[in-house]
Amino acid sequence: MIYMRTFSLISFVVIAFGFSHYPNAVKLEYVFKVGDEYVMSQSTKQVLKQTIMGTEQKGENEYTGDMMMKVQEVTTDGAKLEMQFIKLKSKSVTVLGEVLMNSEGDAEQVQNKMLKAMMNKPFTVTANRSGQIVNVEGADNLWSDLSSMNLDDNAAATAKQTLQQFMDDSSLKSNIEQAMVRYSDAKVKEGDKWNSMTQLPMDFPIKVDNSWSLVSVSGGTANVNADGIFTTTDKEKTIDLPNGIKAKVDLSGAQQLKSTVNVKTGWATDLMIHSELKGKMILLAGGMLPENMDVPMEIVTDTSYKITKK
Repeated sequence: MIYMRTFSLISFVVIAFGFSHYPNAVKLEYVFKVGDEYVMSQSTKQVLKQTIMGTEQKGENEYTGDMMMKVQEVTTDGAKLEMQFIKLKSKSVTVLGEVLMNSEGDAEQVQNKMLKAMMNKPFTVTANRSGQIVNVEGADNLWSDLSSMNLDDNAAATAKQTLQQFMDDSSLKSNIEQAMVRYSDAKVKEGDKWNSMTQLPMDFPIKVDNSWSLVSVSGGTANVNADGIFTTTDKEKTIDLPNGIKAKVDLSGAQQLKSTVNVKTGWATDLMIHSELKGKMILLAGGMLPENMDVPMEIVTDTSYKITKK
Protein backbone atom coordinates (compact mmCIF):
# COMPACT_ATOMS: atom_id res chain seq x y z
CA MET A 1 0.00 0.00 0.00
CA ILE A 2 2.89 2.33 0.86
CA TYR A 3 4.50 1.54 -2.49
CA MET A 4 1.23 2.31 -4.30
CA ARG A 5 0.91 5.66 -2.50
CA THR A 6 4.55 6.50 -3.27
CA PHE A 7 4.07 5.58 -6.94
CA SER A 8 0.88 7.65 -7.11
CA LEU A 9 2.67 10.66 -5.60
CA ILE A 10 5.57 10.38 -8.06
CA SER A 11 3.11 10.05 -10.98
CA PHE A 12 1.24 13.14 -9.82
CA VAL A 13 4.45 15.19 -9.62
CA VAL A 14 5.56 14.04 -13.08
CA ILE A 15 2.18 14.92 -14.60
CA ALA A 16 2.09 18.28 -12.83
CA PHE A 17 5.51 19.25 -14.12
CA GLY A 18 4.70 17.86 -17.56
CA PHE A 19 1.90 20.42 -17.88
CA SER A 20 3.71 23.29 -16.16
CA HIS A 21 3.03 26.91 -17.13
CA TYR A 22 6.55 28.29 -16.71
CA PRO A 23 6.16 29.98 -13.31
CA ASN A 24 9.76 31.22 -13.62
CA ALA A 25 11.02 33.87 -16.02
CA VAL A 26 11.88 32.75 -19.56
CA LYS A 27 14.11 34.31 -22.24
CA LEU A 28 12.10 34.88 -25.40
CA GLU A 29 14.15 35.64 -28.50
CA TYR A 30 14.64 34.66 -32.13
CA VAL A 31 16.88 31.65 -32.63
CA PHE A 32 18.53 31.69 -36.06
CA LYS A 33 20.17 28.70 -37.72
CA VAL A 34 21.88 28.89 -41.12
CA GLY A 35 19.74 27.20 -43.75
CA ASP A 36 16.44 27.45 -41.87
CA GLU A 37 13.61 28.49 -44.21
CA TYR A 38 10.24 30.03 -43.40
CA VAL A 39 7.24 31.18 -45.42
CA MET A 40 5.54 34.36 -44.22
CA SER A 41 1.93 34.65 -45.42
CA GLN A 42 0.21 38.02 -45.04
CA SER A 43 -3.43 39.01 -45.47
CA THR A 44 -4.53 42.65 -45.07
CA LYS A 45 -7.88 44.41 -45.40
CA GLN A 46 -8.03 48.18 -45.12
CA VAL A 47 -10.91 50.65 -45.23
CA LEU A 48 -10.17 54.34 -45.79
CA LYS A 49 -12.79 57.04 -45.35
CA GLN A 50 -12.17 60.68 -46.23
CA THR A 51 -14.40 63.72 -46.53
CA ILE A 52 -13.70 66.06 -49.44
CA MET A 53 -15.76 69.25 -49.72
CA GLY A 54 -18.46 67.77 -47.48
CA THR A 55 -18.72 64.46 -49.35
CA GLU A 56 -17.50 61.22 -47.76
CA GLN A 57 -15.47 58.97 -50.03
CA LYS A 58 -14.67 55.38 -49.14
CA GLY A 59 -11.81 53.26 -50.40
CA GLU A 60 -10.96 49.64 -49.73
CA ASN A 61 -7.66 47.82 -50.13
CA GLU A 62 -7.01 44.10 -49.88
CA TYR A 63 -3.60 42.46 -50.00
CA THR A 64 -2.43 38.86 -49.79
CA GLY A 65 1.06 37.58 -50.34
CA ASP A 66 3.71 35.00 -49.48
CA MET A 67 7.35 35.72 -48.81
CA MET A 68 10.19 33.21 -48.51
CA MET A 69 12.80 33.74 -45.79
CA LYS A 70 16.09 31.88 -45.49
CA VAL A 71 18.76 32.36 -42.82
CA GLN A 72 21.97 33.10 -44.72
CA GLU A 73 24.31 34.07 -41.91
CA VAL A 74 24.22 34.17 -38.12
CA THR A 75 25.73 37.36 -36.70
CA THR A 76 26.82 38.34 -33.20
CA ASP A 77 23.38 39.59 -32.20
CA GLY A 78 21.10 38.21 -34.90
CA ALA A 79 21.17 37.08 -38.51
CA LYS A 80 21.07 38.05 -42.17
CA LEU A 81 18.04 36.71 -44.00
CA GLU A 82 17.55 36.30 -47.73
CA MET A 83 13.95 37.22 -48.50
CA GLN A 84 11.91 37.18 -51.69
CA PHE A 85 8.29 37.48 -52.69
CA ILE A 86 6.82 34.31 -54.16
CA LYS A 87 3.30 35.60 -54.83
CA LEU A 88 1.36 38.84 -54.41
CA LYS A 89 -2.22 39.87 -55.01
CA SER A 90 -3.88 43.21 -54.33
CA LYS A 91 -7.27 44.80 -54.90
CA SER A 92 -8.01 48.51 -54.58
CA VAL A 93 -11.51 50.00 -54.81
CA THR A 94 -11.99 53.78 -54.92
CA VAL A 95 -14.44 56.27 -56.44
CA LEU A 96 -12.33 56.01 -59.58
CA GLY A 97 -12.97 52.28 -59.93
CA GLU A 98 -11.31 48.96 -59.12
CA VAL A 99 -7.69 48.01 -59.68
CA LEU A 100 -6.62 44.36 -59.49
CA MET A 101 -3.02 43.16 -59.47
CA ASN A 102 -2.00 39.50 -59.28
CA SER A 103 1.45 38.00 -59.78
CA GLU A 104 -0.28 34.75 -60.81
CA GLY A 105 -2.94 36.45 -62.95
CA ASP A 106 -3.24 37.14 -66.67
CA ALA A 107 0.30 37.83 -67.87
CA GLU A 108 -1.02 40.13 -70.61
CA GLN A 109 -2.19 42.67 -68.01
CA VAL A 110 0.49 45.33 -67.45
CA GLN A 111 -0.13 45.55 -63.69
CA ASN A 112 0.20 41.76 -63.38
CA LYS A 113 3.41 41.85 -65.38
CA MET A 114 4.80 44.39 -62.94
CA LEU A 115 4.11 42.16 -59.94
CA LYS A 116 5.31 39.04 -61.73
CA ALA A 117 8.62 40.79 -62.51
CA MET A 118 9.15 41.25 -58.75
CA MET A 119 8.75 37.59 -57.81
CA ASN A 120 11.74 35.51 -56.70
CA LYS A 121 14.02 38.54 -56.57
CA PRO A 122 16.13 38.21 -53.39
CA PHE A 123 17.01 41.05 -51.05
CA THR A 124 18.77 40.97 -47.68
CA VAL A 125 17.26 41.69 -44.26
CA THR A 126 19.34 42.02 -41.10
CA ALA A 127 17.45 41.27 -37.88
CA ASN A 128 18.51 40.97 -34.26
CA ARG A 129 17.40 38.38 -31.74
CA SER A 130 14.89 40.77 -30.16
CA GLY A 131 12.95 41.01 -33.44
CA GLN A 132 14.13 44.43 -34.59
CA ILE A 133 14.84 44.81 -38.31
CA VAL A 134 18.21 46.56 -38.40
CA ASN A 135 18.25 47.25 -42.13
CA VAL A 136 17.17 46.07 -45.58
CA GLU A 137 19.48 45.98 -48.59
CA GLY A 138 18.92 45.24 -52.25
CA ALA A 139 15.30 46.32 -52.68
CA ASP A 140 16.23 47.76 -56.08
CA ASN A 141 16.60 44.15 -57.26
CA LEU A 142 12.78 43.92 -57.14
CA TRP A 143 12.43 46.10 -60.23
CA SER A 144 15.55 44.88 -62.04
CA ASP A 145 13.40 43.05 -64.65
CA LEU A 146 11.13 45.96 -65.63
CA SER A 147 12.97 46.21 -68.93
CA SER A 148 11.61 42.76 -69.88
CA MET A 149 8.05 44.12 -69.78
CA ASN A 150 8.49 46.00 -73.10
CA LEU A 151 6.99 49.19 -71.67
CA ASP A 152 7.48 52.54 -73.31
CA ASP A 153 9.77 54.98 -71.51
CA ASN A 154 6.99 56.86 -69.72
CA ALA A 155 5.22 53.69 -68.53
CA ALA A 156 8.52 52.16 -67.39
CA ALA A 157 9.41 55.31 -65.44
CA THR A 158 5.96 55.35 -63.78
CA ALA A 159 6.19 51.66 -62.85
CA LYS A 160 9.65 52.12 -61.37
CA GLN A 161 8.55 55.19 -59.40
CA THR A 162 5.56 53.28 -57.97
CA LEU A 163 7.73 50.34 -56.89
CA GLN A 164 10.33 52.64 -55.36
CA GLN A 165 7.62 54.42 -53.38
CA PHE A 166 6.09 51.27 -51.85
CA MET A 167 8.93 48.74 -52.01
CA ASP A 168 12.10 50.66 -51.20
CA ASP A 169 14.46 49.62 -48.39
CA SER A 170 12.70 51.79 -45.81
CA SER A 171 9.17 50.62 -46.68
CA LEU A 172 10.17 46.96 -46.68
CA LYS A 173 11.92 47.42 -43.31
CA SER A 174 8.75 48.82 -41.71
CA ASN A 175 6.50 46.20 -43.31
CA ILE A 176 8.62 43.21 -42.28
CA GLU A 177 9.15 44.59 -38.78
CA GLN A 178 5.37 44.75 -38.35
CA ALA A 179 5.31 40.93 -38.56
CA MET A 180 8.02 40.53 -35.92
CA VAL A 181 7.20 40.16 -32.25
CA ARG A 182 9.54 42.47 -30.32
CA TYR A 183 11.04 40.77 -27.29
CA SER A 184 12.45 42.18 -24.09
CA ASP A 185 16.22 42.12 -23.59
CA ALA A 186 15.59 40.54 -20.19
CA LYS A 187 13.87 37.36 -19.10
CA VAL A 188 10.13 37.75 -18.58
CA LYS A 189 7.37 35.88 -16.77
CA GLU A 190 3.62 35.86 -17.29
CA GLY A 191 2.21 39.35 -16.75
CA ASP A 192 5.49 41.20 -17.41
CA LYS A 193 5.47 44.19 -19.79
CA TRP A 194 8.07 45.92 -21.99
CA ASN A 195 8.05 48.62 -24.68
CA SER A 196 9.17 49.15 -28.29
CA MET A 197 8.77 51.71 -31.08
CA THR A 198 8.43 51.14 -34.84
CA GLN A 199 7.56 53.21 -37.89
CA LEU A 200 4.31 52.52 -39.69
CA PRO A 201 4.78 50.73 -43.08
CA MET A 202 3.38 53.61 -45.12
CA ASP A 203 4.53 56.89 -46.61
CA PHE A 204 3.10 58.90 -43.69
CA PRO A 205 5.54 59.98 -40.90
CA ILE A 206 3.81 57.93 -38.19
CA LYS A 207 5.29 55.82 -35.39
CA VAL A 208 3.66 53.29 -33.09
CA ASP A 209 4.71 52.91 -29.46
CA ASN A 210 3.89 49.37 -28.33
CA SER A 211 3.42 48.08 -24.81
CA TRP A 212 4.06 44.32 -24.95
CA SER A 213 3.01 41.70 -22.43
CA LEU A 214 3.60 38.00 -21.95
CA VAL A 215 0.07 36.66 -21.49
CA SER A 216 0.87 32.98 -21.04
CA VAL A 217 3.43 30.25 -21.65
CA SER A 218 2.49 26.60 -21.89
CA GLY A 219 4.62 23.82 -23.31
CA GLY A 220 6.41 25.14 -26.38
CA THR A 221 3.96 27.98 -27.06
CA ALA A 222 3.66 31.52 -25.73
CA ASN A 223 0.97 34.16 -26.20
CA VAL A 224 2.42 37.66 -26.54
CA ASN A 225 0.17 40.70 -27.02
CA ALA A 226 0.74 44.40 -27.52
CA ASP A 227 -1.26 47.63 -27.29
CA GLY A 228 0.05 50.42 -29.48
CA ILE A 229 -0.41 54.18 -29.76
CA PHE A 230 0.02 55.94 -33.13
CA THR A 231 1.60 59.40 -33.29
CA THR A 232 2.44 61.64 -36.26
CA THR A 233 6.16 62.35 -35.81
CA ASP A 234 6.45 65.24 -38.28
CA LYS A 235 3.25 67.16 -39.03
CA GLU A 236 5.15 69.49 -41.37
CA LYS A 237 6.59 66.77 -43.61
CA THR A 238 5.36 67.05 -47.20
CA ILE A 239 4.36 63.84 -48.94
CA ASP A 240 3.76 63.33 -52.66
CA LEU A 241 0.36 62.14 -53.91
CA PRO A 242 -0.75 61.20 -57.45
CA ASN A 243 -1.19 63.94 -60.07
CA GLY A 244 1.50 66.11 -58.51
CA ILE A 245 -0.53 66.90 -55.36
CA LYS A 246 1.42 67.51 -52.16
CA ALA A 247 0.06 67.06 -48.65
CA LYS A 248 0.73 66.94 -44.91
CA VAL A 249 -0.90 64.64 -42.37
CA ASP A 250 -1.95 64.82 -38.74
CA LEU A 251 -3.15 61.37 -37.66
CA SER A 252 -3.31 59.48 -34.38
CA GLY A 253 -4.86 56.26 -33.14
CA ALA A 254 -4.30 52.87 -31.60
CA GLN A 255 -3.68 49.23 -32.46
CA GLN A 256 -4.05 45.85 -30.79
CA LEU A 257 -1.73 42.94 -31.59
CA LYS A 258 -2.15 39.31 -30.58
CA SER A 259 0.39 36.59 -31.36
CA THR A 260 1.11 32.93 -30.77
CA VAL A 261 4.84 32.23 -30.83
CA ASN A 262 7.09 29.20 -30.84
CA VAL A 263 9.17 29.41 -27.64
CA LYS A 264 12.09 27.47 -29.15
CA THR A 265 12.48 29.57 -32.33
CA GLY A 266 10.88 32.89 -31.35
CA TRP A 267 8.90 33.05 -34.60
CA ALA A 268 5.20 33.83 -34.44
CA THR A 269 3.08 31.07 -35.93
CA ASP A 270 0.07 33.41 -35.94
CA LEU A 271 -0.05 37.17 -35.51
CA MET A 272 -3.07 39.48 -35.86
CA ILE A 273 -3.16 43.29 -35.84
CA HIS A 274 -6.18 45.61 -35.71
CA SER A 275 -5.46 49.32 -36.06
CA GLU A 276 -7.44 52.54 -36.34
CA LEU A 277 -6.09 55.93 -37.41
CA LYS A 278 -8.05 59.18 -37.40
CA GLY A 279 -7.24 62.79 -38.17
CA LYS A 280 -6.79 64.84 -41.28
CA MET A 281 -4.74 65.23 -44.42
CA ILE A 282 -3.97 68.75 -45.58
CA LEU A 283 -3.85 69.08 -49.37
CA LEU A 284 -1.43 71.92 -50.10
CA ALA A 285 -2.26 74.82 -52.39
CA GLY A 286 -0.88 74.50 -55.90
CA GLY A 287 -2.02 73.54 -59.38
CA MET A 288 -5.79 73.10 -59.28
CA LEU A 289 -5.95 73.96 -55.55
CA PRO A 290 -6.03 77.74 -54.92
CA GLU A 291 -5.65 77.20 -51.16
CA ASN A 292 -4.96 74.48 -48.60
CA MET A 293 -7.78 71.97 -48.10
CA ASP A 294 -8.36 69.94 -44.93
CA VAL A 295 -9.48 66.36 -45.62
CA PRO A 296 -10.78 64.51 -42.51
CA MET A 297 -9.87 60.83 -42.76
CA GLU A 298 -10.08 57.51 -40.99
CA ILE A 299 -8.08 54.35 -41.74
CA VAL A 300 -9.06 50.96 -40.28
CA THR A 301 -6.72 48.04 -40.99
CA ASP A 302 -6.82 44.34 -40.12
CA THR A 303 -3.70 42.30 -40.88
CA SER A 304 -2.84 38.68 -40.14
CA TYR A 305 0.45 36.84 -40.57
CA LYS A 306 1.17 33.12 -40.56
CA ILE A 307 4.80 32.01 -40.45
CA THR A 308 5.54 28.38 -41.30
CA LYS A 309 8.88 26.58 -41.12
CA LYS A 310 9.65 24.58 -44.26
